Amino acid sequence: MENTNSLLKYVLFAIDLILIWDLVRDKKIQIYEQTQNKLKLIVQPKLLRFIGFFIGQIGIICLYAIFLFIPITQLDCNRVLQNIDTSNIEQKSSKIICQLIEFDFFGHQKSQKPISGLIGSRLEKQTKTDKEGKIIYKYQVQLLTKTESIPFRRTTYSDYFSEEAEFIILKIKNFLVQPLEKSLVIKQDDTLVGYAVIGITIFCLLLGLLIIASGSFIDCNFDKELNSLSISHYKWFGILGKSVFLYSLNEIVDIKVKSFYGEDGTAHQITLMLESGERVPLIGTYSYGFEEKQKIVKTIKSFLASS
Repeated sequence: MENTNSLLKYVLFAIDLILIWDLVRDKKIQIYEQTQNKLKLIVQPKLLRFIGFFIGQIGIICLYAIFLFIPITQLDCNRVLQNIDTSNIEQKSSKIICQLIEFDFFGHQKSQKPISGLIGSRLEKQTKTDKEGKIIYKYQVQLLTKTESIPFRRTTYSDYFSEEAEFIILKIKNFLVQPLEKSLVIKQDDTLVGYAVIGITIFCLLLGLLIIASGSFIDCNFDKELNSLSISHYKWFGILGKSVFLYSLNEIVDIKVKSFYGEDGTAHQITLMLESGERVPLIGTYSYGFEEKQKIVKTIKSFLASS
C-alpha cells in the first residue's frame, strides 16, 4: 500500500512538472504537422489547460481514495456452546466467535478476519496536533480478546461521530452480558461518504475539462495541393461549431510580425498581407513572444517558397 501511495505521488509530481514546464516555456504556437505539401499550426489555451489539468488531478486523487476506502464494515458474532469436563462432571460454557468483514461499493467481500473469544471492547482516544497547534481528537473502537486488540475499522471516528463509536461499544457490552443472546451483527455503513467522494471526483474531472474546453483554439492549415489556407477558431473542442476562414495561397503577398506598443509592454501578432490590401491576423490577438512569432513567420515563408 505504501509503495502504491509513493508511486501515485511520483506520478502526480511528474505531471505537475510537465504542466509547469509547458506553461512557462516560450512556445505558444505549435507546429502540429509539417510536410512538403502541408503545414499545420495550432494555438491552445495554455493557462486554462494548466488550470484544468491541475483541478483534474484532485479528481484523480479522489478516485484513488475511492479504491482505498472501505464503505461497509460488519462485525458478525455468534455464541458457541462448549462442553468442559471438570472432575468427571460435564459442564457447558459458551465462547464467542466473530468475523470482521469489509465490503466494497458493489457488496463484494474485500476482507475477512476471524476473532476468537471476544471478551470486550473499549474506546481508544487518539490525539493529534494540526499546523495551528490545535489538538484534534480521534476515536477508535477496539475489539478485545485475551491475546490481542483489534480495531473495528480502518478509519477513526472524529469528535462529531464519537457517540456513534460509543453506541457500538454499548451494543457489544450488552451482547456479552446477556448469555441468552445467540448472535450479534454490527454494521458500519459509510457508503454515503463514498458517494460524496465519487461526486467530488466527477465534479473535478468535468470542471477541469470545461475549463480547458472554454479556451480559444486556433488551427491554421496551409495546403499546397488544395492551394488553400484555412484558419479555424473554436471553443468547446469544436463541438458547438467552428468559425472557418478560407484563403487562396496565391492571395498571400507577405507575412509579417506586427507589433503593438502599450503601457504593459510590446505585444506582437502574425499578420498576412493579401493582394487586396487586407491584413488578416493569422494567430489570434496580440500577445508576447516576438522571437517565437518571427520563427513561425520564417517557417511559413520557407514552406510557401519551397516547390
